[in-house]
Amino acid sequence: MADIWPLYLEHALAEDKETMQTWNTDLDSILIFAALFSAVLTTFIIESYKGLQADPTTILLQAILLELQMSRNTSATVPSGPQQYHAPRSAIRVNVYWFSSLILSLATALIAILAKQWVNYLLAGLPSVPSARARHRQYRVDGMNKWRLPALLSFLPILLHIALLLFFAGLVDFVWDLNASVATVSALWVCATSTLYVQHFDRDKDSSKV
Repeated sequence: MADIWPLYLEHALAEDKETMQTWNTDLDSILIFAALFSAVLTTFIIESYKGLQADPTTILLQAILLELQMSRNTSATVPSGPQQYHAPRSAIRVNVYWFSSLILSLATALIAILAKQWVNYLLAGLPSVPSARARHRQYRVDGMNKWRLPALLSFLPILLHIALLLFFAGLVDFVWDLNASVATVSALWVCATSTLYVQHFDRDKDSSKV
């Protein structure tokens, strides 16, 4: 009976190591992409968020103009406060897209780091006694399945895909105010990319059913 544990561990741990290697590779790819994507996205947000607040130069010019008007017309009344700034709807939409995309990207990176820690913990510090080693290994596998770690790992790329689509939507909206022709071409490329993604996703679903 004691010989069963080493045989069980040989096959179980070999399968676990292969699974861990695959998961670690996938998580490393997700972390690298999320980091690069977040850096690029932050660059765009630095430019886009300016549309949510009034231009200081414009405010200064309005104040100077008001002073000139007051100096020429002593009967003019002084405004009680600065005029409220209303951000353009396009600026609001773009920032909603891009801030949502950044949050999803950073959330994906955070979850990937936590998942990577759990994956590395799966086989770390197991007892040397075969029977105890097998029990501890099974406890950890059961905990992994309880927290649906495999499903979570398969969901992380989808979060990044949603973040990327939000970035594309914001990019087209942002460019549209600058040049309609450039925005149209960008929208066509986004549609083509989205179509390829949907076709690839459907093909993966069909292959998983076989």
